[in-house]
Amino acid sequence: MALAGILALSQSKTKKQGLSEERVRAILPQMTQYVSFWREYPDMFIEFLAGPNSKFKLFFYQRVFLRAVMRHKYAYATFPRAYSKSFLSIMVLMIRCILYPGAKLFVCSGGKEQAASIAKEKIEEICELIPAFKREINWKPGKTIFSKDYVKVEFKNGSRLDVVAARNSARGGRRHGGLMEEVNKIALTHFYPIALGVCA
Repeated sequence: MALAGILALSQSKTKKQGLSEERVRAILPQMTQYVSFWREYPDMFIEFLAGPNSKFKLFFYQRVFLRAVMRHKYAYATFPRAYSKSFLSIMVLMIRCILYPGAKLFVCSGGKEQAASIAKEKIEEICELIPAFKREINWKPGKTIFSKDYVKVEFKNGSRLDVVAARNSARGGRRHGGLMEEVNKIALTHFYPIALGVCA
């Protein structure tokens, strides 16, 4: 059964429906199956969030990239320019933040300003292309911060995406898993460690 049917959602865009605790508990088994499926097929999760009328479409190689990174403990790849490395890497972290509540992830680069600039640009681009991502982020003051050299994104489910510098003096990465730009390394350790590298 389609998720809209399980949730008994109206097709009308003008009608709003609330979710009570009883209603959520009643569909929890089906939702657990959906989340388990999306963790293995993140490209299908993107399609679900984007909706059938969205102009955003993933290329085949992007689907392969997303599935490989979400499924395997370690992944390392070399890609050319214009492969959308940063875009896909940030998207993977955002997907993980949504599908794994309480995850603590990071973006790391040679300098904090560079990492903050890349993260801010890609997060805004993803939220513009797929507005459902924007609705998962906690936009309250102090929860999500975009500044010149610092980015912190908190999600409504308690997950968090930070920007840290790749220097010996930057010690914050120990408590996080995340993404490194140039060479990009992902080590998502909240649930199980993953390492993804992409040479720019």
